[in-house]
Amino acid sequence: MTHDSCLMTTNQLEALLIDQALGELSEDASALLEAWLAHFPERRAEAERIRKAVGFAEAAVVSRPLALQPERPAVFPAVAPPLPGLLRLAAAIALLGLAAAGGFFAGKGGSPSGSSRENIAGPPPQSAPSPWARYRFEENGRLAVILPADPNS
Repeated sequence: MTHDSCLMTTNQLEALLIDQALGELSEDASALLEAWLAHFPERRAEAERIRKAVGFAEAAVVSRPLALQPERPAVFPAVAPPLPGLLRLAAAIALLGLAAAGGFFAGKGGSPSGSSRENIAGPPPQSAPSPWARYRFEENGRLAVILPADPNS
């Protein structure tokens, strides 16, 4: 067994010694800790300092126990956070805005009564000749391509 393979940090040793002093270590773990300290005598002085410190703390607690009488508990008024109310208000405003916008666009795109599909499409607008094709709807509802009048343009 090499010396490096069994090294224990000071924090680990301290935690084990405190647990041992409080009776939280099992008998086997306590025996292993004592065997480890016997195997590494250079750490025994450090262990004794930790044990003395734990003993002093225990003696101080025993000699002056804290009077933990609970005082009157602090009472804080229950105030509902304003955030849920603000969120409801924002949601209502957003919903009203969406409904108004939907109504506006539905009314803007609607056709007057008695109009037909042909009136909506209407004849192609008169404009300057363009090299790009134009489109229109035929009577049967199919999309037709209107070629420029001058095929060379």
